Amino acid sequence: MLPLLSLCNKSSLWVYENLTKILRTHEEGGNTCFGLTMRLHGELVKLGYSPKLLLGHKKHIKNAHCALSIVDNGTELFLDPGYLIFDPLPIPPDIPQQNKTVFPLQPNWVRLEREGENLCLWTGVANEAAKFRFYFPLGGCTMEEFNLAWEESYTGESMKYLVFNKLDKKTATQYYYQNGKLLIRTPSGSTQRKLEGKEGVEILSGMFGLPRGLLEGHLVK
Repeated sequence: MLPLLSLCNKSSLWVYENLTKILRTHEEGGNTCFGLTMRLHGELVKLGYSPKLLLGHKKHIKNAHCALSIVDNGTELFLDPGYLIFDPLPIPPDIPQQNKTVFPLQPNWVRLEREGENLCLWTGVANEAAKFRFYFPLGGCTMEEFNLAWEESYTGESMKYLVFNKLDKKTATQYYYQNGKLLIRTPSGSTQRKLEGKEGVEILSGMFGLPRGLLEGHLVK
């Protein structure tokens, strides 16, 4: 478990961003959920695991997300780097009264619910009700199915605007930028501000480690 936890801590420094995916500047397709999941998949294989690829669905949208599961010492664990879930979370059993587990992660807590062979992901913040995010068939998918869903994701709605997301585990702070607005969330609350122009380029470049040249074409008019 120690090498796994070390990997999870290291992967928590990864940044979710769709800019390089929009521009196709990375062969692996940028650092959205598919790119991050495949990156973690490769690292887990190096540690000797046999990670299972999971495609995440919403009620009316198939293949909207992805994640991983592994078995460690007989326990099935869930990992979702694309949703900033870097802690290996035990998947609850398909047993009534035991099929839900709440994990008090910060600043966003997580609830996993087992519904037969589907795993449902819910997340929440302090003083707010949990929100359903995705369900994952635990049977997993093939690499071919995963890559097809990855390629189809290039035409999705999320490719029409910029999204950057990262977690500072040491301070339990989430930095989330979407379509011109920056949200900073901590366990005690959240703040939001609008970012644009050269100031926005400087802040986002420093915060998410993105080249200024790539950002300028999208934020400076």
